[in-house]
Amino acid sequence: MDAPEVSSSRRTLLKGGSAAIAAAFGGPIAALASRVAEASTSACMAATSSVLLDSPYGALAPVNDLTTGLPLIQLPPGFSYKSYGWRGDMMTDGLTTPTGHDGMGVVRARKVGRSTEIVLIRNHELSTGSSAASIIGASRAAVAKYDTGTTSSAYQLGGTTNLVWRDGSWAESYASFGGTNRNCAGGSSTWGSWLTNEEIRSNAVSSTGKKHGYIFEVPADPSLTAANPNPLVDMGRMAHEASAIDPLTGYWYLTEDQGNANTLYRFRPTNIAGGLNSLHAGGTLQGLKVRGQANADLRMPTLCQEFDTEWVDIANPDLDGATLSSVVGSVSASGPYRQAYANGAAILGAGEGCWVANGTVFFTDKQVSTSPSRAGRIWALDLASMVLKAIFVSNDLQVGNSPDNICVSPRGGLLFNEDGGTSGPNSGPAVTAQRLMALHPSGGSYMFAANNYNFTAAQLAAAGKPNAPTGNLRNTEWCGSCFSPDGRVLFANLQSPGLTVAITGPWANGTL
Repeated sequence: MDAPEVSSSRRTLLKGGSAAIAAAFGGPIAALASRVAEASTSACMAATSSVLLDSPYGALAPVNDLTTGLPLIQLPPGFSYKSYGWRGDMMTDGLTTPTGHDGMGVVRARKVGRSTEIVLIRNHELSTGSSAASIIGASRAAVAKYDTGTTSSAYQLGGTTNLVWRDGSWAESYASFGGTNRNCAGGSSTWGSWLTNEEIRSNAVSSTGKKHGYIFEVPADPSLTAANPNPLVDMGRMAHEASAIDPLTGYWYLTEDQGNANTLYRFRPTNIAGGLNSLHAGGTLQGLKVRGQANADLRMPTLCQEFDTEWVDIANPDLDGATLSSVVGSVSASGPYRQAYANGAAILGAGEGCWVANGTVFFTDKQVSTSPSRAGRIWALDLASMVLKAIFVSNDLQVGNSPDNICVSPRGGLLFNEDGGTSGPNSGPAVTAQRLMALHPSGGSYMFAANNYNFTAAQLAAAGKPNAPTGNLRNTEWCGSCFSPDGRVLFANLQSPGLTVAITGPWANGTL
């Protein structure tokens, strides 16, 4: 069922809250990536699927990292970057940087004296291990942890670290949350925190008896306010991917990576005013349904195809998962999706990235298949009309290979992170590197950056990174992309090498 309208006074309050980051730069609320994503919704090509276009920024070429001197990535002319937070490096708190870098977001931007400071929170998609010392924040009681496991079985190694970017350089990093499993993506709140999401099937239970598959909230500065170690149960127990808040309503939009058994979700908090720990008051979880059509199969849309949608309630967000006999066959479904499906919710292939900008929810379906041909889709849901539109349809790995995390820049351009393989529709010419891709107003895409990580032990040691992995990792995923509120810096992660980059350059030359 549809939610009641949010009152005008609450809209004003929530909209004002979204200025918390942008105010540090003296810009309007629009600087918080709330402008229209023109590169994603304005026009569509006559074709039924997207095509690869020339980049307005120019051709890609290897560029040396300003930190290590290594050519970690390829970029267009005029762009440069600084790496930081490599796996194995010592953080400011004396702990070792974990691996498995994944989703990431800007949670605070402020003036500190004459300095400008940005705080990011980064997920680490780790599952379990045999060493308690590998738990994020181990030996630090001040770092909140949900489930530390037992000595007789696997420890929960996922969690988050915080990064500080100050006056154009990396400044600090420290552990902020631990004891979770496969922290994949998440989303920044409008009050200075990060929702870190477990991507694990909804029946997962550890040796301590604790369930997994939840969302947790981590503040920008855990040294002042420790993270609440309790899960946000009403936001569902499932293989979570991204979360994104609409600052005008306070509603959250969630994705789930459960193959052929997921939809877009909406969470309506009981405490609509927001604020740290406000989500623990609970709320209502809902699933997206195509109006007038039960269980519409949305896995194979054509470019610009539209659907009228509505929401259906999920009574028990903590329900166990089970096998579901659906219109696409027998699938393993989470408890929330089982209930949404029973109420007519739509079917997606594999939900991934999610971002809200100017009243539009952008989200991805990354699933790749050769028969039928598909290599990922990006959707836009207009929250005023509830019209869902396929704004990017890749049936070609060269056009877009499994779009995962996404972000919208303060200038209105949409960027997606590839997390694909080497097989799928049009795998020749060979796929040799994963890319950061930008959407074009035509509905097509173009390359903005490419993974270029391929180094020997000697090269890495000479660069001061002896703990980094060796070999060719160009075909491993990008993740965690997000812009600084002023749009000058793009932050992103290379997951398998385990490092973060901050990219700057002539953004005005293209659509980002």
